Amino acid sequence: MGGMFQKPSSDFMIYVQTGDRRNAGTDANVRIVMHDDDGHASSPIILDNYFKNDFERGCLDTFHVPTKKIRNLPRMGKITRIELWKDDAWAASDWYVDKIVIENRVTNSTFVFPIFRWIRAKYHYQINHLDTSLPQFDDYPEQRRMELQEKRIAYEFDQKVPNGPAQ
Repeated sequence: MGGMFQKPSSDFMIYVQTGDRRNAGTDANVRIVMHDDDGHASSPIILDNYFKNDFERGCLDTFHVPTKKIRNLPRMGKITRIELWKDDAWAASDWYVDKIVIENRVTNSTFVFPIFRWIRAKYHYQINHLDTSLPQFDDYPEQRRMELQEKRIAYEFDQKVPNGPAQ
């Protein structure tokens, strides 16, 4: 007897949408930690599908995560935050992520984490569920300062011709 009364094979599904920008994909090793509303945190989860090239430009990757693979987890309530990071194991390791969606298949709950940024190596990004806040209420002001500084450099104007227009 099977069918619709079977227990799901994975308690959590993690969906990662890599952006469709030039050089957005990565071959780096990616990890994530889930934090819930009761202060519990999962152990680091390695996002890797064996024999598949994950995190390619414009692709949606799905990761099946059974609870037994998440140590240090008495139970997982409402997921309020994720911690995301990657290493720089490969030459082209820059990575642009659109969003991450986590589905708790036991409670039938879905949590959306909009990223819409470049993820640099060895920095632990903290992303809140639905990640919206005014600058003065940001939970991670140091992370915001770092990202704004990177944008200032990326979008800096330069005058390549003397007395010419800024480009």
